[in-house]
Amino acid sequence: MSSTRIEHLIDNVQAAFDRRPTDIEAGLDVEDAALLQLRKACRLLAGAEALQDASYYTLVIEASFVAIERTVEFRLLERGTMQPDDLPGTHPGVYREAAAVGVFDESIAADLADLWRDHRAKTYYQDGLASAARADAMYELATETHAYITGRSRQGHECICGEPR
Repeated sequence: MSSTRIEHLIDNVQAAFDRRPTDIEAGLDVEDAALLQLRKACRLLAGAEALQDASYYTLVIEASFVAIERTVEFRLLERGTMQPDDLPGTHPGVYREAAAVGVFDESIAADLADLWRDHRAKTYYQDGLASAARADAMYELATETHAYITGRSRQGHECICGEPR
């Protein structure tokens, strides 16, 4: 492996992202920005479940946090309180916005932001260790949050959780 090889691979990746995708992940070929976030959350939860079974706890924790955020973004977009280009640029910002428009109580939004700051960042970037118990708890929170939000949505029927992969 050389830096020349890495530079070549970076160019390949950039080219792949520059081309229009042709083999799109199942369920994500939608035009609506809200539905795209919903379906991304569904796919993240499905991936987290598969990874949990294989004991990839760090990835389960990461996917669970991101699934919660995508689900909240879905609701913000669906309600028309935000546009895709206006989504908050910070993780706590997503939860604050959700509280401001009534997706969650302020206390829940604050708790989610605290979880992100205190545990997601620590597990991902610092010395926090992923474990089965932590991954199980995080996955359960993510699936419950997803069900809560989609259950209150007029587009909840668009959720693809539970469909064959």
